[in-house]
Amino acid sequence: MQLLAVELLSGEHRGRIIEVRNILFIDAPVNPHIGQTLIIHFDDHGNGNYTASVHSYKRETAIYIIAVLFLVLIVAVGGKAGLSSAYGLVFTFVTLLFFLIPAIVRGGSPAFWTIIATVLITAVSLISIMGFEKKTWVSISGTLAGIAFYCLFYFIIARALRITGFNVPEMNQLIGLSFTSISNLTELLFCGILIASLGAVMDTSVSVASATAELAKADSGLGFKPLWKSSMRVARDCVGSSANTLILAFTGTFFVTLIMFQAIDFSYTMLINRIDIGVEVLRAISASSGMILCAPATALLGSYVYRAKVQVVPVESKKKHP
Repeated sequence: MQLLAVELLSGEHRGRIIEVRNILFIDAPVNPHIGQTLIIHFDDHGNGNYTASVHSYKRETAIYIIAVLFLVLIVAVGGKAGLSSAYGLVFTFVTLLFFLIPAIVRGGSPAFWTIIATVLITAVSLISIMGFEKKTWVSISGTLAGIAFYCLFYFIIARALRITGFNVPEMNQLIGLSFTSISNLTELLFCGILIASLGAVMDTSVSVASATAELAKADSGLGFKPLWKSSMRVARDCVGSSANTLILAFTGTFFVTLIMFQAIDFSYTMLINRIDIGVEVLRAISASSGMILCAPATALLGSYVYRAKVQVVPVESKKKHP
């Protein structure tokens, strides 16, 4: 434990120097040095009595600088397309923070408002990147198809594994709050997976839609069937790489826990039947299934939109007989 002399830099007690006892926790260590700025939880009880504790390092400024540098990197490398991507990223952040979360806190259905938010994010992000073109609408439609497939697989897998939304971390703390009903809270697991997987679904849809548009541009005489076959070859390649990425992303969040179970020699039977393993399977398979089926759905839509209205069939020239 440390005894710190801290000067308050904000609030009604700004400029006051107080003593703060700082306990060094293993999971959230704050080991300050002279000159560092900290976030202090301060309660004034009057008559010179107060309670104060160290909450965390002050990271706000660094977060803003890192975020700005990241946006600059996107624009510097991507040019005009990077600028559009940066705009879509900012819109996504604003939508989640100032639209979706307040709607849920006010008591709205998390699943309903999350689906509305994902539709808005998909439309605005893809339009800002690709403009008002046919492939944009194909990409948006393909992404929405992927979201629909995700919803289907989520409820099938959740029912098969007997998983409810109460498996979301911090659920016990949320239950103690009165901002929404218990039935609404069970939807948070569904919402979290959907938000986490939306980017992969959008990437797959954009890749397939753009490839289909380029194929049709290269050969304007392609009918629906040959265009569909060519688009599906691209879709299969996208699915192979994207599915692996999504599975690894979700597995990575559980990596430390798996190491811990291995270290304590946890039996395989006990491990595979744990609820947290079931939740990770639900996350990975439902999200990946939506992304996988998004690819053929986008190829189908794109082939229909870009098909040649009148297919050109080569005709052999007749030989003239003497």
